Amino acid sequence: EPKTKYDRQLRIWGDQGQAALEKASICLLNCGPTGTEALKNLVLGGIGSVTVVDGSKVEQSDLGNNFLLDEGCLGQSRAKSICSFLQELNDAVKAKYVEESPATMIDTNPSFFSQFTVVLATQLPESSLLKLDSICRSANIVLVAARSYGLTGLVRVSIKVLHISILIPKIRIVPPYTKLS
Repeated sequence: EPKTKYDRQLRIWGDQGQAALEKASICLLNCGPTGTEALKNLVLGGIGSVTVVDGSKVEQSDLGNNFLLDEGCLGQSRAKSICSFLQELNDAVKAKYVEESPATMIDTNPSFFSQFTVVLATQLPESSLLKLDSICRSANIVLVAARSYGLTGLVRVSIKVLHISILIPKIRIVPPYTKLS
């Protein structure tokens, strides 16, 4: 029952917020520790669907920094392994994976990204990130780019520019304070 499963978050953002979350479709590019942690939290929250794109195999170094991977994953597809563990966390979430380099996907199949509401790109080279930003902006898709360097990192959210006009009436203080005269 979703009402009890997501009780805490329903109290925060209500039925409409949860419905929006359940309709959302997220694409994670590169499933290192930063992206995996973000996706884990979305999956636990009941995101509609996730697609993981990563062309790498699980290496020994992944085991030390990615808590969703264990020794049984060594040599296997990183995207498939992460997807499998995410599915265990919440079987109501549709989880898919693509075993391909995100940079290659950006270069050869830009239309792939049009099916998502948010693309979460982690540890991408700047050239690929700039191309992806252009793809996402033209399709009106939110791009969240994250990069981590040990204990520090950055997050950049890229959306189309919104123009908001607010008319504010002139404010006058009558009579003015004597010290302001």
